[in-house]
Amino acid sequence: MISIWLTFVLSLAGWWLYFGIRTLSMVGASVAHTELVRHQRMIFFEGIVLMAFLLGGGIALFYFSYRTYKEKSAKEKFFASFAHDLKTAMFRLQLQIEKLGKSLGEDKVEPVLVQTRKLHLHLENSLDYALGDEKNLYIEKIEIQDFFGDLHHQWPELRFKVKGKGLALADRKALNSIFKNLLHNSFVHGHAKEVALELSVKGRMLNILYKDDGQVFEGNLARLSSNVASSYQGSGFGLFLVRYWLDRLHGELDFTQSEEGRLHVNMQLPTI
Repeated sequence: MISIWLTFVLSLAGWWLYFGIRTLSMVGASVAHTELVRHQRMIFFEGIVLMAFLLGGGIALFYFSYRTYKEKSAKEKFFASFAHDLKTAMFRLQLQIEKLGKSLGEDKVEPVLVQTRKLHLHLENSLDYALGDEKNLYIEKIEIQDFFGDLHHQWPELRFKVKGKGLALADRKALNSIFKNLLHNSFVHGHAKEVALELSVKGRMLNILYKDDGQVFEGNLARLSSNVASSYQGSGFGLFLVRYWLDRLHGELDFTQSEEGRLHVNMQLPTI
């Protein structure tokens, strides 16, 4: 974009210089020779100075853009390295806690495991939001019922149920973040024991209904996942990321309530 802008303004300045000198030459018959030469020299030097400043400004823009790009790349590398090392350390910690639970009893270490998993999810959410739209999505065909079922080993406290089948065109990391945040919301905030998916295809969209047997939702449905500020204040940042990922996947999100008042999450994703 900078090169296009620089080419345009330099061309415009060059045309202005040429047109000014040519116009003075055409009206030279009615103006004294010395006056004509003085005007031509003035326009010529003013044009040269203008083009020099435009060229210098364009070079400065190139330089600062390159510096910004280098700083951004360095930060991305740092975040990637930091996240990888921290995730590896947390994974090893979780394994050690699970081994300890076999000797001491799972009931004694379960609160620590829950907090470790919660910290891991918060780390992933923070990195996802920090990197924002810089992350590339790799769209592929994913069987939702199988993908959701594979998450059960990470949430052994919950019972999983899936009704129907469905194939979605989505990114695996985005789907992983969506379902992990929904499961975390059900387990931590809803105190649910069972979660369920209902899958159905309508046209070129896959309808996904996510629900649980948790507590009655007494909040404002309209404010759920509406923006970052309210999400942080209402401990609903995970739902904000659910909407963020669905928007990037060209899907849709809607919240409703069952007759008992429990929260239902209605999602739509493109299918084939």
